[in-house]
Amino acid sequence: MTDTAPPPPEHTGRVRVTNPLSTASPHVRSTVGQEIDEATGIGEVYMQSLIRSQLRAAATVTITLLLTVVSLPLVFLWVPGLRDASILGVPLPWLVLGGCVHAGVIVLGWLYVRHVERAERLFTQLVEPNDTSP
Repeated sequence: MTDTAPPPPEHTGRVRVTNPLSTASPHVRSTVGQEIDEATGIGEVYMQSLIRSQLRAAATVTITLLLTVVSLPLVFLWVPGLRDASILGVPLPWLVLGGCVHAGVIVLGWLYVRHVERAERLFTQLVEPNDTSP
């Protein structure tokens, strides 16, 4: 009895068999913009930081305005000489409340817009860096 063994199969190359659950996935670095778009925890932190900065600026302007507008009538009430003073025939309380308060509101608005635009510009630079290198 002659047993002849079948010819060996052709060798086509090495095959690696791995478990897909145990293989490490390559780490892909994501940008801040991707983190925000995908609504990840890091993206939420960045958005909350921007919103907190804007809220802080709005609260500062509001508190400053309220303290000023509320305190001026009290000052005129407590200091009788100011209440009776006039400039060019116009009572001083009218000039202060009519002119100075409006100028103050304009300055506060300008400072607020300047601060918020700066915060948004810094946030935009963080989200979309101008770095074009790989």
